[in-house]
Amino acid sequence: MADFNYILPSLLAQGKEPPEGAHLPFDTVVLCAREVQPRLTQRGIEVLRLGLDDAGPPPTEAELAQAVDVGGAVARRLARRKRVLVTCAMGLNRSGLVSALALMNLGCSADRAIAKVKKARGPFALSNTHFKKFLRIYDRELRRSA
Repeated sequence: MADFNYILPSLLAQGKEPPEGAHLPFDTVVLCAREVQPRLTQRGIEVLRLGLDDAGPPPTEAELAQAVDVGGAVARRLARRKRVLVTCAMGLNRSGLVSALALMNLGCSADRAIAKVKKARGPFALSNTHFKKFLRIYDRELRRSA
């Protein structure tokens, strides 16, 4: 059984790596964990892949740029009412980063996006301080460019 929770009802979900062979009620699945990139064989699902690390050192600029790109891609799909599941190994930090970036692209502040992710996935979601710091910096940049 897939382990995910909805952040936006029926549209944006976040969770653990989907089990092989599971039928997923999504149009797009985002695989965020560098070490967990399963082959999904369900017809009709688009798969977006990025290789984030959550092992301790701060993410690189390239990793953050990729997360921003994928977060934007998720936001565009959500705006078209596409159902998206964002995953990583535990469904907490890397998937939380991308989910929060998508929410921010849809108008949420960083703090509101973080709160939504935590409400859906629990208090350990987005506990990576590097990710939270980046979300707040990105929020300021979004507000400046608006």
